[in-house]
Amino acid sequence: MSSADPLQEAIQAWTRRQSGTWSAAQEKQLQTWLAATAEHREAYEKVARAWGKAGDLKHSLPDEMQREYEHARQRSVARARFGSVGTFAVAAGLALLALGVGFRLWPTATRWWSGPEISLVSAKGHTKSFTLEDGTQVLLDADSQLIVHIGHYSRKAVLVRGEALINVAHDRKRPLEVTLGIGRIQDLGTRFDIEALPDSSRIDVLEGRVGVLTPRGRALLVAGQSSGYDRSGNLQAVRSLNATTAQWSQGQRHFDREPLGDVLERLTRYHAMTFVYTDPGLRNLRVSGTFRTSDQELFLRTLAGALPIEVRYLSASRVEIATRTANSGATDAH
Repeated sequence: MSSADPLQEAIQAWTRRQSGTWSAAQEKQLQTWLAATAEHREAYEKVARAWGKAGDLKHSLPDEMQREYEHARQRSVARARFGSVGTFAVAAGLALLALGVGFRLWPTATRWWSGPEISLVSAKGHTKSFTLEDGTQVLLDADSQLIVHIGHYSRKAVLVRGEALINVAHDRKRPLEVTLGIGRIQDLGTRFDIEALPDSSRIDVLEGRVGVLTPRGRALLVAGQSSGYDRSGNLQAVRSLNATTAQWSQGQRHFDREPLGDVLERLTRYHAMTFVYTDPGLRNLRVSGTFRTSDQELFLRTLAGALPIEVRYLSASRVEIATRTANSGATDAH
């Protein structure tokens, strides 16, 4: 599959997949296309949502909108019956266009279905708690953002940046789905912690269980387990949680052999700082221990004492991480 227009390619793939002539080779080709870029996956999911919403919503729409939906559906079916698979794809694309443009009340119906967009944001250096209209409780780490849609028949969220501890109000008919990087987390009745890092995403399950889906695989995590995936969607090994999980809500951070780059990324949520490395390999040094996020000086001095690095302040907000030399001290804080 190759197209300059991912949305058009997604429409064709979706409708061909429903045509009854879909082959194993085509399925393999589709999965390769979906895994190639996040844009491909987003386009395909957009088409699937639009088609699904059209069918589910029609019974709740005004008579005029229901008739328009039925006419579009019949045109698509007729062309599929008497034409080629390619004709079916074009017809279905026209039907999608009719649904998107012909329904004057479509925006209102979609908002009712999916709910309005609500942006939850915390300031740098400060965590913040929220209670959603469905009773779900969210605690955002400093400098984090979560966008949520709580609709009549669905609950969705996107972690834009940072970290969120989510205690989901159980609703079997509206499971919460959270998009995190290239993957999705599906709530199955749970309390979990999710975090967006520069090169990976992390999920810790404190209660219940969650499903994790990426273009490269899927996993089921239960209480007491942790996992994640890289920016390509490759799943990480499932690990056991320790007693310090989610301790950040109390102003402390515990690390268990985590990369230095990820450790310092957390620190930038609390302090206006930028870190530069004289050697990119230093980002991969492993850090273990518990640190207070409120005291950046102590945080950095402790790191410099435990790792073979120097901490050099280039300015009040710019810090250089360098390899420690035999004649250097542990840190060069100003």
